[in-house]
Amino acid sequence: MEKIKNQKGNHHCFNSHNTNDENRYFFGEPDHWQIEGVAHYDGTDKFLFTPSEPVALPLTRFRAMGLAQQHFDGTFDFIRRPRLRAQSQLIRKLAHGRLSKTKDGAIQLTLKVFEDEGVNISQTIGEEASIAQTALVEWQLKR
Repeated sequence: MEKIKNQKGNHHCFNSHNTNDENRYFFGEPDHWQIEGVAHYDGTDKFLFTPSEPVALPLTRFRAMGLAQQHFDGTFDFIRRPRLRAQSQLIRKLAHGRLSKTKDGAIQLTLKVFEDEGVNISQTIGEEASIAQTALVEWQLKR
């Protein structure tokens, strides 16, 4: 039988041999799980955790970027980093940038032209700004 502790300090016991309804795990989703086991790290990018007593748990699978760290006392934790989402609304995608409405309500034109593209940079910026101006007028008329 595997003993697991959630964030509120309640211990939940899971019996892998008991499959009837009396083995209900919990009411609601706990925010934090603590599972005993052994972690294997080979010094590169591979990390493997093996529970002491493998049993099917009601945990959902996830894939995430984050920060994994081992503390001075030997404990290990993983902090999931939230995916940064765009804070602006795209009005028009341009060849060298974008025209968008920012979160605070401003209209922003972003252009990026590299020197080694083989184009006249000032002319390209002027043409892109003209296209953005037309797109902005069309966007304002639709609203």
